[in-house]
Amino acid sequence: MMTIKQLVEIALLESLKQEKPLLGDAVAHLSETEWLACFEKNIKVEVPKNLEHGDYAVNVSFLARHTKLAPPVIAQTVATVLNQHPSYSTSFTWHPIAGFVNAKVTEKALLEALNPLLLGSATAGQNSTKTTERILLEFVSANPTGPLHLGHGRWAALGDSLRRILEHCGALVCAEFYVNDHGQQMSNMANSLWFRSLEQLGLASFPVAEADVPFPYYPGEYVKTLAEQYLANLAQKAELVGWFQQYGAVRVETFETQDPFLQLRTYSRDAMLALQKALLDTLKVRFDSWQFETDLHAEGKVEEALATLKASGHTYEREGALWLKSSELGDEKDRVLVKSSGAYTYLAADVANHDKKFKRVENFNRVMHIWGADHHGYIPRMNAAIAALGHHAENFQVILGQLVNLVVNGEKTRMGKRKTMLTLHDVVEEVGVDATRFWLVARSADSTIEFDLDLAASASEENPVFYTQYAYARCSGIIRQATEPSINRESGETVQPRFSKQQLDAVFQTYTVDGWNSLLFDPLVSADNKAFVAVREIVLALVQFPEKVADAGRVLSPHIIVRYAMDLASQFHSFYNACRVLCEDEQQALARLALVRCIQLTLAQALDLLGVSAPEKM
Repeated sequence: MMTIKQLVEIALLESLKQEKPLLGDAVAHLSETEWLACFEKNIKVEVPKNLEHGDYAVNVSFLARHTKLAPPVIAQTVATVLNQHPSYSTSFTWHPIAGFVNAKVTEKALLEALNPLLLGSATAGQNSTKTTERILLEFVSANPTGPLHLGHGRWAALGDSLRRILEHCGALVCAEFYVNDHGQQMSNMANSLWFRSLEQLGLASFPVAEADVPFPYYPGEYVKTLAEQYLANLAQKAELVGWFQQYGAVRVETFETQDPFLQLRTYSRDAMLALQKALLDTLKVRFDSWQFETDLHAEGKVEEALATLKASGHTYEREGALWLKSSELGDEKDRVLVKSSGAYTYLAADVANHDKKFKRVENFNRVMHIWGADHHGYIPRMNAAIAALGHHAENFQVILGQLVNLVVNGEKTRMGKRKTMLTLHDVVEEVGVDATRFWLVARSADSTIEFDLDLAASASEENPVFYTQYAYARCSGIIRQATEPSINRESGETVQPRFSKQQLDAVFQTYTVDGWNSLLFDPLVSADNKAFVAVREIVLALVQFPEKVADAGRVLSPHIIVRYAMDLASQFHSFYNACRVLCEDEQQALARLALVRCIQLTLAQALDLLGVSAPEKM
């Protein structure tokens, strides 16, 4: 079913075909195709900031350069034609303001758009704008060297909410976590476990950091816990003591055999990854695919990708190193793939990773990442590598995200793996899953988030997630009050509900659009009536939900759903205060109760797209 916004676009395009003769000699010579080409890409339907101007607005000022007419004259001409058009004059009233044509939707048209939800035959917000998309979405991909921090949490909430939204728009989405388990950081992690274990056995001290010297260890408390767990296995403990007796307190990669290093690296990786997975499960973040960097090397994928680059003529050797000619493909300079020592750079593995992504049997037509803003400079070299491999670089897309500042007691708190800190787990423990996810997607990815721990944990209207969930719980309470028995607190007697659940279910099938119109709007007398305005605004918001979901999927911004859910909650409270739901007239009460059910279903769907629960009681 088309959204009202799409109908406005179609109406504008249809009317403009008729308006060419009315807009002067300057466009008389244009063919219909040329005329339509003047504005097809320029028409942008927006919601006015001032709702008194209308429900939708279109700026037609861009036609001034074609028609040689003033924008207000163009807008007046367009509005006149639209108000006379039989197909659109019954659904909208059109009026010009300056260079804008504003559309106000009739109440009947609003209820026609709401009817699928009233009939219970539609999933709130579902649309088909992304049905041709097959997306491989990689996000989080934290190194398995420590606990997840709040920045990882932002990518987790953003990525999973985006997956939900894109799927609601009809896309096929595979969520992927790439495990960086092959580089220097994993070596440092293995050595950190090694020295913490020796420390706990009293065999050696943990290394001490020196000023201005890079410290290749992880000193966090979590490594002590990891060492305790490792040594709890008596066979592992005995083996580690044997390594010490043979090699001493030196870095494990210097041993004559690689087995100890590989064992410690694998153990620390699996233990950290298990903790990360458990926390992501708690946060209701779903991954469909887990890819390991070590597998790329073991499967020969790195050599395969490099061979492809060499065969296509996109590499050269200099000073014993292998270079990618990335400067020829949009990067600022060429990049090293294989060092003169023969060691692969991180880029080499990343090239192999993307080669594998584009060759997946699912035939994804978009490979998408969520990266921190500090990775901005990495995008051109990946675009270059993907193009050099023979894939479509335009199908590679990166969402860059800004930092999260944790505010505790009014002060920003620094977070990181290398010191005592509040981890993502700590934050979830403090404020809960719902508040964590809601706050972490409340702003666009390119905006810094100030995560106020105290406010996020509070049960107050100032806390946006509480405010939104409370609206849902209030809807649920109204429906319970109307359809479920209750206990009289004074007498203790059971009070039978005013309506049965069957009556409420039946009302969804009872009325035509005209019937709903007379029950929801006619009793409110006039458009100046406060209750009329509140009901109209809530119905308009409900029918705009698919548009908001489609917008969020189009610009890849879940914060649009956050804003929508908060606005709908606010509009519901206004509606509830202005229009008595359980009024004396039985049919009106049932109709208004049905509208509350629609609000409840839409709030639940909006919260679900954000990975946030919808509690029946608060």
